[in-house]
Amino acid sequence: MRTARLWGEEVNLTGFYIFGILTLVKTVLKVTAFEHWTWWRVLLPVGIFVGFNMAYICVGFVYLTLARLTERAEQKGASVDETPHLIPYYWISMLFFAVFADNAVRWLEGNDTAYWFWLFSGEGETVAIFGALSVLNLFLYWFRVGRALTEPD
Repeated sequence: MRTARLWGEEVNLTGFYIFGILTLVKTVLKVTAFEHWTWWRVLLPVGIFVGFNMAYICVGFVYLTLARLTERAEQKGASVDETPHLIPYYWISMLFFAVFADNAVRWLEGNDTAYWFWLFSGEGETVAIFGALSVLNLFLYWFRVGRALTEPD
């Protein structure tokens, strides 16, 4: 895992590098072989990375604002470990966000053909459904985090 120190804290940069390399590969492919790709399609990996992280932070702020969590005694280094019951909600939400972003790009491009099947049709309904499923799974993720924060130590 690639990490960097930012304001005295360790920041994991692995996802940034993975999505950046995917975008670089797609850029080279657009310039050399796939001229019919739009720049929306080429920049999709970075859009997924930035958009998902923005959704993650926004849903977290909304949940933690509305959750009415009780104050915990101040402890040095108190944190919530990502236990196995939290991880599936996060990854499923990211998968739904990737399908949402792909459908949004297809909708913006106005493509009439689905290359795989209806999940990637670019219809407005699929954009809305997968966007809502992504946000729902993020709420479930933050609900579990909130429950872990209120559990006695």
